[in-house]
Amino acid sequence: MKIVFSNHSEIKLKQRRISKDVVVRTLISPDLVQLSYGGRQTVFKNFGRNFMAVTFIKENDDIVVITQHWVAKIKKK
Repeated sequence: MKIVFSNHSEIKLKQRRISKDVVVRTLISPDLVQLSYGGRQTVFKNFGRNFMAVTFIKENDDIVVITQHWVAKIKKK
């Protein structure tokens, strides 16, 4: 499976100063997976004080990253 970053995701990486490595690590081994609307999924991984949240959708054999951001707490559904 190939990981593809959307235009929005690329912009937010720069604005939020998040490395692609952190996003890829979150996608590969998440601590928590939540289903979202429209077939999207959000995965979370703990990196010490905060969690990285990555929202993505699967298209064909690709994972398309929609957005990513740091969160202090996770709301469990």
